[in-house]
Amino acid sequence: MNQWLTPKDVEGVLGRFGPVEMVRANRIRITTGPGTIREAIAAAQEHLACERLIAVSTADTAGAFDLIYHFTGPHRTIVSLATRLPRESPEIRTVSDLLPPAAIYERQIHDLFGIVFSGHPGLKHLMLNEDWPDGEYPLRKDWKPVPGRFYGGIRKDGD
Repeated sequence: MNQWLTPKDVEGVLGRFGPVEMVRANRIRITTGPGTIREAIAAAQEHLACERLIAVSTADTAGAFDLIYHFTGPHRTIVSLATRLPRESPEIRTVSDLLPPAAIYERQIHDLFGIVFSGHPGLKHLMLNEDWPDGEYPLRKDWKPVPGRFYGGIRKDGD
């Protein structure tokens, strides 16, 4: 399979999960709910040869968090599976058991945005220092550093 996937190819397999959108010539995006993302990923892997995870990205839209899994395969089409998580309780089941490389992305996203990946084998700090204050996520739009609070790293005398 060396030809790009078409929206029709993707619609036939993933259309039941949500709308299929052609973003560019070789990019297709499917938006689905948090409860069906794992099933959509499994279907993309099995029926569309989306065997390589490129990245997992997150955006804070101020009202919610967009979580997007980007895949490719021998077809060289980038298939993005997107979901939206509520800001008040940003939690979703991990996909690290389906896609072991996703584990590192999930740790990074948890560190910086505070999204909880339930069932993840170890959501410990990856990007931030071990002594970073709990409950503070620096890539959230509403995060502001607290004056006088220590955010990790090396303390100099007088700090």
